[in-house]
Amino acid sequence: MAIKWQLSMLSLLTHALLLLTASSQTINGDDLSALMSFKSLIRNDPRGVLSSWDAIGNGTNMTAPVFCQWTGVTCNDRQYPSRVTTLNLRDAGLTGTISQQLGNLTHLHVLDLSANSLDGDIPTSLGGCPKLRSLNFSRNHLSGTIPADLGKLSKLAVFDIGHNNLTCDIPKSLSNLTTLTKFIVERNFIHGQDLSWMGNLTTLTHFVLEGNSFTGNIPETFGKMVKLIYFSVQDNHLEGHVPLSIFNISSIRFFDLGFNRLSGSLPLDVGVKLPRINRFNTLANHFEGIIPPTFSNASALESLLLRGNNYHGIIPREIGIHGNLKVFSLGDNALQATRPSDWEFFISLTNCSSLRFLDIGKNNLVGAMPINIANLSNELSWIDLGGNQIIGTIPEDLWKFNKLTSVNLSYNLFTGTLPPDIGGLPRLNSFYISHNRIDGKIPQSLGNITQLSYLSLSNNFLDGSIPTSLGNFTKLEVMDLSCNSLTGQIPQEILAITSLTRRLNLSNNALIGSIPTQIGLLNSLVKMDMSMNKLSGGIPEAIGSCVQLSSLNFQGNLLQGQIPKSLNNLRSLQILDLSKNSLEGRIPEFLANFTFLTNLNLSFNKLSGPVPNTGIFRNVTIVLLLGNKMLCGGPPYMQFPSCSYEDSDQASVHRLHVLIFCIVGTLISSMCCMTAYCFIKRKMKLNVVDNENLFLNETNERISYAELQAATNSFSPANLIGSGSFGHVYIGNLIIDQNLVPVAIKVLNLSQRGASRSFLTECDALRRIRHRKLVKVITVCSGSDQNGDEFKALVLEFICNGTLDEWLHANTTAVRRSYTRINLMKRLHIALDVADALEYLHHHIVPPIVHCDIKPSNILLDDDLVAHVTDFGLARIMNIAEPFKESSSFVIKGTIGYVAPEYGSGSQVSMDGDIYSYGVLLLEMFTGRRPTDNFNYGTTKSCRLCQAAYPNNILEILDASATYNGNTQDIIELVVYPIFRLGLACCKESPRERMKMNDQAQQVAPPLSPVISEGRDVEDADPNLPGFFKNPSHLSDDEIGEDRSPLAAEPDGFLGDDEGDNAPSESDIATELDDLDSA
Repeated sequence: MAIKWQLSMLSLLTHALLLLTASSQTINGDDLSALMSFKSLIRNDPRGVLSSWDAIGNGTNMTAPVFCQWTGVTCNDRQYPSRVTTLNLRDAGLTGTISQQLGNLTHLHVLDLSANSLDGDIPTSLGGCPKLRSLNFSRNHLSGTIPADLGKLSKLAVFDIGHNNLTCDIPKSLSNLTTLTKFIVERNFIHGQDLSWMGNLTTLTHFVLEGNSFTGNIPETFGKMVKLIYFSVQDNHLEGHVPLSIFNISSIRFFDLGFNRLSGSLPLDVGVKLPRINRFNTLANHFEGIIPPTFSNASALESLLLRGNNYHGIIPREIGIHGNLKVFSLGDNALQATRPSDWEFFISLTNCSSLRFLDIGKNNLVGAMPINIANLSNELSWIDLGGNQIIGTIPEDLWKFNKLTSVNLSYNLFTGTLPPDIGGLPRLNSFYISHNRIDGKIPQSLGNITQLSYLSLSNNFLDGSIPTSLGNFTKLEVMDLSCNSLTGQIPQEILAITSLTRRLNLSNNALIGSIPTQIGLLNSLVKMDMSMNKLSGGIPEAIGSCVQLSSLNFQGNLLQGQIPKSLNNLRSLQILDLSKNSLEGRIPEFLANFTFLTNLNLSFNKLSGPVPNTGIFRNVTIVLLLGNKMLCGGPPYMQFPSCSYEDSDQASVHRLHVLIFCIVGTLISSMCCMTAYCFIKRKMKLNVVDNENLFLNETNERISYAELQAATNSFSPANLIGSGSFGHVYIGNLIIDQNLVPVAIKVLNLSQRGASRSFLTECDALRRIRHRKLVKVITVCSGSDQNGDEFKALVLEFICNGTLDEWLHANTTAVRRSYTRINLMKRLHIALDVADALEYLHHHIVPPIVHCDIKPSNILLDDDLVAHVTDFGLARIMNIAEPFKESSSFVIKGTIGYVAPEYGSGSQVSMDGDIYSYGVLLLEMFTGRRPTDNFNYGTTKSCRLCQAAYPNNILEILDASATYNGNTQDIIELVVYPIFRLGLACCKESPRERMKMNDQAQQVAPPLSPVISEGRDVEDADPNLPGFFKNPSHLSDDEIGEDRSPLAAEPDGFLGDDEGDNAPSESDIATELDDLDSA
């Protein structure tokens, strides 16, 4: 009986064990399936991180599954040791989407996929991971919304989705996450107004909403987060007063309110209530009142950022008494110092041995600088005292701080001279001392500061000649020596500073001599002003090499001779002032076609002959020609006398000349018609060679096959960057003008039908065009390869930032870039760039050129996201008598979706076809959808989609990334609606109903004006833009707030177009603070 009982029990145990084993196998299979599903959606694993993820494995057993040994996978649940508890693939370089099956990892505690290039949505299935404690998807390219199901993760402690492309509001279901300690959603496109529910997250230590589009007030409920260490809501659209309850959270160390519209005053006891504060930031708001003296009680305070508000009163004298301050920014307020005792705060700042950033510019500080400036920290790298009323000489001890990178003393009352040892500041990048009373000579040693990028000495009393040593600058972008008493000639060395790209201003001095021909070396300069001097001689032809100029001013000199023909190259000019000189001859006809000109002043010269009666000369607000007594003709409003000959004898001779010319011309024309047929075939045969040679005469010398082979590593696949209509494009490096520069080499596949014609067409088109929005051709290669086969290639300017197609559809292509978001204003600028290029092709060259293949992949973007149109392989040159160019049998291949509908019925090439393609391009840019995609609204064409959605449902089809200022109603009405109207007007089925290209450039530009008028510009991916922009702060897991990424400051914050220079803007301050934090 006992034996039978034991056998029964053994049977039961065996059966139970089998069931347990089967259950374990099933569970392990779920985890394995989830991991393999994740791997299957990874498109690129450049570091081979997932190479160990093998579903078969070696020696697999159910007690220790092989996936527990995979990279990034951990299984350490005590109760279920074979279940995945951690998936950590942080900074693995992965590209792809996140699998919904990760929700099957029901024992997961930690999920960290941060710092990769993952896109798509956040899986909603993660709400089914009840044990999840840490979720980190930060620094990816995720889009869509935050799933409401994440509110089910009751044990979640860390939630970090910062630096993505997420949109919409935060779901209120997240208020259930009552165990959260870190809530980080920075740098997305998240919006919302009711934030009061977030006060339920009372266990938070890190609360970061910065860099989004939240509106409304900061709710009183935030005061319930009594454990906060890091609180950041900066760079949003918040307004109103800050609740006093927040200032009672004594644990706060980092307090960032900057770049909002907040108002009110700070509590006078703020330094007592926040005893642990390390950084206090109210940059660029509307705060007022006095600066609380109790900041001196905050012994841990390192960064005090109060710039750009309305604080008044004096600076508290003991504000730096604890000696820990590193950043002290109080600029652009209404702070006062009228008595010597008001400057005593300097005494406490001398205790701060690590002070690196001192900003008290743009206040009402009056009087002499305290002599104890010499006792400031040797770590000082930035000092801004500009925009006050400081008197006396510049303290000699200022030049002992050899770590200085920026000095701004402009707009004060400083006197004396610049010290001869000023060149002992090896790191100095920016030096502004304009609008003072400095006299004497510019020290030769200034040229020793080779790191200098921005130099402004304008509006002083400097005399003597310009030192040739200033030619030593190799990084200088802005030089402003205007409004002084400088004499002598312009040194050739100054004009050889090829880094000068933004401004050269030598105006209002007493400079003499001729303008050096080296001026042509400044081929990247945007603004040049040499007005109001005593320069003589002619305007050098070399000025035509300065093709980037938008403003050129030679007014008020002694210049003679004719206006040089090379000015015809400066098609980007907006301002041209040659008035008050002694220029002679006729006004060049080509000036009439300078469509960007808004101010042309040729007054008070000795110009003669007829005034052009077309183009800009018909605009009364643009052209000034006063004081030129020998001009005639022109538009009626100018009231010049009509052009006539001096006497009747001369008129008779003229009529005789005309009669003879007509007779001879008729005879010659008849002879040409009789002989034309005999030469036409010979003409066709020689046409290719003639056009190639003509093209080469206007570019560099022909390049050999061997040179291209060496430049591309024998046309290595590693150098292949794309394929065109008739061949492949390689990147290579060639020596041009003794410099090794990258180029794009387009090699034709001559075995393909039409390739030779494409080569001829592209040569013929490219030799005619000169425009900064079109890809520049460098030279050609036409000969034989190493096997003796025919070889043809074009060498083009290399545009390094990819195509517009890659940027618009980054989530659907394999290309991954640092920035994948192009906001609304960026897209408008790109649209305007393309419109400018097409307007030039259609209306500013003779004969006009039709591109025939306008699409995003034929638009290249440079480092500044400026668009350049390329690929003229299908281009058509209008009204040319060569038979092959007028053949009606020519078939436009183009690209499906972008080709005009009339081409399908055999219509001849016209500019209207480009208009249609441009309209399709516009709609694709702002919907984010290709014209061949499947859409709602019962259509497969983007034009019809937009027509169906306009205007009531236009926001439903607007690309989620095409935002600006949260797409307010003003932005929608002033920008979004007009751009869609324009795109639809271009996509008309009938060519006659479409707009012309010269109308489109004017139509695209107006939507930019509402933004520019506010002093804002496009800023998202590209930081090098003017305006009032914010600085992103990047949070690390260990110490959020210490890891910062710098932005490149735009010097227009210092240098105004009219005044010469202003105090640094908040964006400049924020930039430098990022640099200091990262240091």
